[in-house]
Amino acid sequence: MTSTMTRRSVLLAAPLLGIGTAWRPARAQQAKVLKLGSIGTLSGPNASMGKEGLAGLQYGVKQINAGGGTKIGDDTYTLELLNIDDQSKPELAVAAAEKLINESHVPVIFGPPASTTALAILPTAEKSKTLVMTFIAAAPSIISPEFSYSFRNTINSLHDVNPSVDFLVKEKGAKTLAYLGRNDDWGRSAGKALAARAKELGVQEVVEEYFDPGTTDFYGLLTKVRAANPDAVLASAIIEDGVPLIKQYRELQMKPMFLCLGVIWASPNFINAAGKAADGAYVATGAQTSDTPELHAFNDAFKQAMGAQSQSFDKTGYDALNLVLQAMKNAGSTDATKTRDALRALTYKGILQEYKFAGGGQSEVVVNVNQIKDGHITVINSLRTL
Repeated sequence: MTSTMTRRSVLLAAPLLGIGTAWRPARAQQAKVLKLGSIGTLSGPNASMGKEGLAGLQYGVKQINAGGGTKIGDDTYTLELLNIDDQSKPELAVAAAEKLINESHVPVIFGPPASTTALAILPTAEKSKTLVMTFIAAAPSIISPEFSYSFRNTINSLHDVNPSVDFLVKEKGAKTLAYLGRNDDWGRSAGKALAARAKELGVQEVVEEYFDPGTTDFYGLLTKVRAANPDAVLASAIIEDGVPLIKQYRELQMKPMFLCLGVIWASPNFINAAGKAADGAYVATGAQTSDTPELHAFNDAFKQAMGAQSQSFDKTGYDALNLVLQAMKNAGSTDATKTRDALRALTYKGILQEYKFAGGGQSEVVVNVNQIKDGHITVINSLRTL
């Protein structure tokens, strides 16, 4: 990884759970260090999401420290990002949260990418009054009244289902739908929302099936879908299970329209891995696929600084970091409770969109319905929702 920083950055290994990263420049003259926690999954069936999200956080920390740190109240802070890999396991996510809170005393944790692991850490964070900013995990229950320190700056699984179903039914004429979902909190919540929307629109859901995260053999499920002969198939999948899913779908020469609710399908990593099999597939995302000068500039700067192409979730991670820091600046404090209160009142223009929490934990979001064609993704429909 190439760095444009004038001061040396170091990579420290966190002892818990095998993998950990800490980003902090060696600056003896810096008076204060602000430690930020992260549970960015680096192994297991959710690793593709975790790696993308962590890269965005790391890029943001690198950029801020290269500029001399961030001023909060009367103090200027160098940022230190402490990441622990939860290996896609809820019990290890909880252990990671406990370590970050009790040993590193972080005021904020950037939450795990999977809904099941994100939900697992919230009781611990709430009890210790530690802020959690979720920027990938989509289960609606992550933002609940009992979790007053929980925030999310990206779409949940209710936001993208209705626009996706509406697009297939109202614009593409689908009258029957099938759903293939991950058997986790995200996939189940999306399946419930899909069934409800289909009923509202008077269309029939002919198949609703679930698979374990990381599944690679979909022939049995796809044979069942083919027998039902729906007009469209919707899926919740990421890279680990999504690439074999769409390749086997094409191999079986299935004809229904295919739409994935997994934002990561808009990432170059997925499109490159899926190859021609992804051509023609629709993808529901947040604002990551919008065509704006801010996003073009971010993509160029990210590649120059990190030596790699920007993906979908490094953008949400970058915005999540800056949202929290702006709330701390507004509060004049790094205290988690004061930051929480400032976040609820915050309106912030990020590189993806303008964020507004309007007194709650869920930001308003942009939802895009896109199509993959010839290795590129293009926005078809866009709306803003809470």
